[in-house]
Amino acid sequence: MSSDPLFSTPGEENALYLELTDGIPGAIFQYILHPDGTDQLSYISRGCVDLWEIEAAELKRDPGPLWEMILPEDVEGLARSIRGSAETMTFWRHEWRIKPASGVVKWLSGTGTPKQRENGDICWNSVIIDVTRERQTQEALDSFFDQRMTMNAMVDFEGKFVRVNGLWETKLGYRRDELEGEVFIEFVHPEDREKTLSEAGRVIENSEGSSEFENRYRHKDGFYRWLSWSSVTSPEAGLIYAVAIDVTEARIADDKLRQAATVFQSTVEGVMISDLDNRIIEVNDAFSQITGYTEEEAIGKTPDLLDSGKHDPSFFNAIWQSVRENGHWRGEIWSRRKDGSVFPELLTISTILNKDEPVGYVTVFSDISTLKAHQEKLDYLAHHDPLTGLPNRLLFNSRLQQSIRLSERTGRSIAVLFIDIDRFKNINDSMGHPTGDELLKHVAARLREQLRASDTAARLGGDEFVVLLEDIEGAEHAGQVADTLMKAFKETFAMDGVEIGVTVSMGISLFPQDSNDAAELLADADAAMYQAKENGRNTYAFYSSESTARALEYVFFENALRRAVSDNQLFLEYQPQFDLEPGKLTGMEALIRWQHPDKGLITPDRFIPIAEQNGTIRNIGQWVLQTACHQGKAWLDAGLDIGRISINVAASQFHDENFLAEVLAIVDESGLPPEHLELELTESSFMHQPERAIPKLHALRERNITIAIDDFGTGFSSLSYLKRLPIDKLKIDRSFVMDLPDDEEDKAIVRAIIGLGKTLKLKTIAEGVETEAQVAFFKQAKCDAQGFYFSRPLGTDAMDAFLRSPQTTTL
Repeated sequence: MSSDPLFSTPGEENALYLELTDGIPGAIFQYILHPDGTDQLSYISRGCVDLWEIEAAELKRDPGPLWEMILPEDVEGLARSIRGSAETMTFWRHEWRIKPASGVVKWLSGTGTPKQRENGDICWNSVIIDVTRERQTQEALDSFFDQRMTMNAMVDFEGKFVRVNGLWETKLGYRRDELEGEVFIEFVHPEDREKTLSEAGRVIENSEGSSEFENRYRHKDGFYRWLSWSSVTSPEAGLIYAVAIDVTEARIADDKLRQAATVFQSTVEGVMISDLDNRIIEVNDAFSQITGYTEEEAIGKTPDLLDSGKHDPSFFNAIWQSVRENGHWRGEIWSRRKDGSVFPELLTISTILNKDEPVGYVTVFSDISTLKAHQEKLDYLAHHDPLTGLPNRLLFNSRLQQSIRLSERTGRSIAVLFIDIDRFKNINDSMGHPTGDELLKHVAARLREQLRASDTAARLGGDEFVVLLEDIEGAEHAGQVADTLMKAFKETFAMDGVEIGVTVSMGISLFPQDSNDAAELLADADAAMYQAKENGRNTYAFYSSESTARALEYVFFENALRRAVSDNQLFLEYQPQFDLEPGKLTGMEALIRWQHPDKGLITPDRFIPIAEQNGTIRNIGQWVLQTACHQGKAWLDAGLDIGRISINVAASQFHDENFLAEVLAIVDESGLPPEHLELELTESSFMHQPERAIPKLHALRERNITIAIDDFGTGFSSLSYLKRLPIDKLKIDRSFVMDLPDDEEDKAIVRAIIGLGKTLKLKTIAEGVETEAQVAFFKQAKCDAQGFYFSRPLGTDAMDAFLRSPQTTTL
């Protein structure tokens, strides 16, 4: 026994006790807390010296040195635990860290039961052990599970998940509580279960790490991802420790490499690979088939081998400037085959990079001679009535709009004649539809015979025809043409030996007398045609408008519109849009409304045209964009999936020189991610001046803003320009949708538009869908839709509720 009082207690009867305590690992001591807050040690075992690395004599019954070696951030916690035990006289347990003389931080775990003496002292006979290794082991285990590079799991020998780390949710979508306790094999692809169970059994039986092993695990959304596993067992614990890496992308990449090699030789597109000097180093079989040059003839040459002579040097300079600046170029070019024949190509040049450094170029091209012929045919089908060969509504509206623009400059008049065959239904019912169709062809031919080459006769559908008379003196000239047509229809039609007589009713509207809007002119002529029918049929009537009322309305709108924005009279409604195939919400269209304090609700078709004329459309358009973007950002911040918000842009607004800067500034200020914004423009917005429009569209697309052509099919689009435009979507006008699926002409037009979209890799969406039959038609055609069938336009609160309801994800 030491003579040091800290290693002795009064009475020899304690000798055995001291011998025992000194032989126990860890520290055993008596800690006393006096009523005045001071403390002391009345006894410590030899284990304290090893634990704290301090000689007993240095303590002198003062625990101060022990407190000094406690890490500062742990001092308050230890003191609080001691005070708590003293105040409640309950069992004391606590863990803390010390840094003794060796400098190595230790984790200590202490326990003790408090006792109070008569003098008020509270003492604890305490045991303290070094738990550093256990802590390090636990931290290592926690670090193993919490690291984010691999998917880690513990599985018991019964095949149940015991523990998984957070990467499982990132990679497979499951929370930890959705996996832990579940049988792992239930998440494995059915085709991989047998080999997975076999591998697990081998690892358990042999208690060794697994070899290279991959299988497919089900994502929470139902699809599968490839995982690569390694594992080790702990027989004592009955656990398998497994580490997985998601190799789905690598698998896909490998598949793509194999596919690329196959595609390179089997694709119908010609492919040539060249070095940085543009010397050809490899070509595929299709290259030889298209150009006539063998591989041996091409390798070592430059693409000048195919020069057609149709392009000047500036054309090629622009191509290579684009390749240098953007890494690629895509467009049409004329090339020459070995036999000297010239053909059109769709060509793409891309820079080959190795660690961001260019090492060569890959050129892919295809002979588009057939495609061009198909496009011309498609262009014809998209703009002509398949039965009569006359222009259809789409082409007629385009020509009418063009004629209006021309007449605004020349001051000449335009007439629209709306023609309907009287009692045509009786002919169809009595003689059959084939005869009715044949009669329509004869009517179309007779119309063409009576008109000038500069006039346009079109078939809108059914037995309705319309004539555009350009560059006329006025109403008298239009009346003369109407008289001529009425006389022409007095002659019968000879069809299969049968003479059929028909009469027609005509309505006439004039520009600029009746309207300066194409749609209104057509509607006015339609209304006048019905007036002719009321007058007894087989006649014509001019549209009669209330000019004074129209002028007063214009003045009212012109003044009131200037106050609409500042007085907060405008508001937005939102109409949902859907991808019909999965029945998912893809976005919504923002629709402007005007609640006038005196006139009540005013629809946009009444005030937008006037706003475009008097220039207020710019302020209105800015307000719509700001309001919609801020609302979209608010919905996103609330965790709602809004898809894209579509906003209509007027042609005059788009052509404003500040349009692009204003749009980008509003998007940045609102905080709405640009990929959630879609701008809808009519064909006339950029077809009138495509070269000026294309840079703006490119700038918007570079910011991930989607571009859609609104009311597609009601204007005239040059396909040669359309394919150059950086657009994403074609929006089919409701005029082609309302009679579907019964109207064959509208069906043909819609299918042509959808086919055009697929050819150009554009999304299509139909507006005005109102019936279940229409939904079925567009779902089969793989075309998105919006309309009253799904929802009427909704106010902000109603749309908020709609987004929060289950129908936002499932129709």
